[in-house]
Amino acid sequence: MRKFLLLVATFALAINVAYPQSPGADSARQVKAGEVVTIGSSLFVRVTKSTKSFAGVKVKGTAVVVDLEMDAGKLGATLYYKLTADPGSTGVYLVSGAQKLAPRAVIEDFPSWGTDNDKEVDTLDPKDTIGGVTLTFQRKGSISLLFDVPLEEEKTPKKLSVMIRMVQPKDDQRSFVATL
Repeated sequence: MRKFLLLVATFALAINVAYPQSPGADSARQVKAGEVVTIGSSLFVRVTKSTKSFAGVKVKGTAVVVDLEMDAGKLGATLYYKLTADPGSTGVYLVSGAQKLAPRAVIEDFPSWGTDNDKEVDTLDPKDTIGGVTLTFQRKGSISLLFDVPLEEEKTPKKLSVMIRMVQPKDDQRSFVATL
């Protein structure tokens, strides 16, 4: 019986070595606000809480604005992210308490776009669930997102979940959750 138990324990240990239980490459990395996340080898993203105003967008609860500050250096980057007003289909959402909240509006600010960088407020339509965004930029820029947090969730801890795919110069996808 001892030999049998020793054989089973050795077999179980061999399986753990061969198939470790570490998180997969596509699992969301946990970061703090202000911490830099690298996508590929040339795109750096930092999540910060912001005080930007979104003119013309009314909220029923508390407005929470989050910036995704990006730096792609001189080479630049093309990236894709899914952004909708539906918390079930968006690639960027805020978790407040037990609630998953989709953004209400977005401002894209990329100086390398020159005169096309209008920094306009785009309100997201809850009926539109397609919402994929592809953008190309060089050097620095930011995506500001407005969330409408219900008043009862105002003081609960908040986390921003982000899934971004860099298309060029290297195809790479990252998911991360930033504690605000």
